[in-house]
Amino acid sequence: ISKSVIKTMSIMDFEKVNLELIEALLEWIVDGKHCYPPGAILVFLPGLAEIKMLYEQLQSNSLFNNRYGNRCVIHPLHSSLSSEEQQAVFVKPPIGVTKIIISTNIAETSITIDDVVYVIDSGKMKEKRYDASKGMESLEDTFVSQANALQRKGRAGRVASGVCFHLFTSHHYSHQLLKQQLPEIQRVPLEQLCLRIKILDMFSAHNLQSVFSRLIEPPHADSLRASKIRLRDLGALTPDEKLTPLGYHLASLPVDVRIGKLMLFGSIFRCLDPALTIAASLAFKSPFVSPWDKKEEANQKKLEFAFANSDYLALLRAYKGWLLSTKEGARASYNYCRQNFLSGRVLQEMASLKRQFTELLSDIGFVKEGLRAREIEKRAQGGDGILDATGEEANSNAENPKLISAMLCAALYPNVVQVKIPEGKFQKTSTGAVRMQPKSAELKFVTKNDGYVHIHPSSVNYQVRHFDSPYLLYHEKIKTSRVFIRDCSMVSVYPLVLFGGGQVSVQLKRGEFVVSLDDGWIRFVAASHQVAELVKELRCELDQLLQDKIKNPSIDLCTCPRGSRIISMIVKLVTTQ
Repeated sequence: ISKSVIKTMSIMDFEKVNLELIEALLEWIVDGKHCYPPGAILVFLPGLAEIKMLYEQLQSNSLFNNRYGNRCVIHPLHSSLSSEEQQAVFVKPPIGVTKIIISTNIAETSITIDDVVYVIDSGKMKEKRYDASKGMESLEDTFVSQANALQRKGRAGRVASGVCFHLFTSHHYSHQLLKQQLPEIQRVPLEQLCLRIKILDMFSAHNLQSVFSRLIEPPHADSLRASKIRLRDLGALTPDEKLTPLGYHLASLPVDVRIGKLMLFGSIFRCLDPALTIAASLAFKSPFVSPWDKKEEANQKKLEFAFANSDYLALLRAYKGWLLSTKEGARASYNYCRQNFLSGRVLQEMASLKRQFTELLSDIGFVKEGLRAREIEKRAQGGDGILDATGEEANSNAENPKLISAMLCAALYPNVVQVKIPEGKFQKTSTGAVRMQPKSAELKFVTKNDGYVHIHPSSVNYQVRHFDSPYLLYHEKIKTSRVFIRDCSMVSVYPLVLFGGGQVSVQLKRGEFVVSLDDGWIRFVAASHQVAELVKELRCELDQLLQDKIKNPSIDLCTCPRGSRIISMIVKLVTTQ
């Protein structure tokens, strides 16, 4: 090796992805002054940001931007791209044109592209990590493991012989890369697994710590502790680690515990269909797509579905529109998806999940018995068939958005963000000083344990200047450049008090009746002492009622006098607030 190469390598920063080096290597391959055969090139980068940077860099290089002839075709590949965009990577280019695919590790195992001859491995990837103490997922930039590097190498030359360029040294490979990725059990939340263990007879008498400690690579003790606290807050586990009736039902639903709770409450409060739509999206993924060259346009379209400051209610409207379009045939639904930046494949997957969820709820007695996903699908003429299969009664409150927000509160609590409004600014007018509405950038968002967080730009609430209620619910927060709340939904105080965790207390302060929850983190002034006491009373009644229903799912709450009275009172209180 020449001295200049050694010098360059000694000052290279292997922590960063060297896009200039990748560009130079691509030039060398495309130029063809070497003895390797022609073929497609697959470049592995950690995430969407790096893919964009390389893509833009190549667009300003005359060899790749096709301004002076058709030499190359470049395709980004990432899980957030629409299925149509992903399909493009499989198309073989004309002779003499080199296909370049810039991908995350989705192309490592999930997708196989036959005509790849060259692989360029940046040696980095993004890995989901879970911080149990904060209850937060983050996408960390990490080095690949040795197993990942071998897998990437194996992507070169599926059909003919190929070549792989790893942009790190053999010393780095041998001494700095882990043999395998961190096992999944050490980087995911454990709630669902805890419930699964507890429902098994053989473990019912053992404590969770003793079961987990027998695993080959047990999870961190903090992770288990945090999961147990969350299950207790949710009402699924008792302090001495016994399953509650709710915990028992959540254990038999193969979804995240919050999503399971949304399904159960949706059926109890007769807004089953919308609850299942939201549950299906949370369990799978959002049907909103944003092609990277049309991000603004896609966000604009999503805002047209915005309703009641809620990403979940926007999703409901988009899904309902899609169902209507499927009734008119395949062409109409294809056009609906294209115009509104929705993924037809994701929407169909959601419809299928809703049918499966209905079957599960039918098995455990929460909707009428004997419903089978296959049968529902057969009977559904276009659409998902849920409303017909489950009946009018199960969906009598399906068009009540305030109640749906309350169901989300039952499911997502304690994932609550407080909206902090800046001190008022005043503007002089002819009639005197008028309070000005704050700009969206001046609003601050706080969670109980993390301090300030930010609303993700893809949320319908990103640029909102005024919220009628200062509380937002969210499903997940994720740490990338900062802590973001992905999707969120405004919620009023009564659902928080009725469906949130913790004890409710009422105190008289300076002549006002203050209702507080969760050690005073959530607090509001009640209209009168009667209202404050009524809310507290209702909360106790509801807890008792839910216990009865969950112990014995065949009870029909709307026909037993006490149940129907309490439920209709709650629906009324939530709806009229």
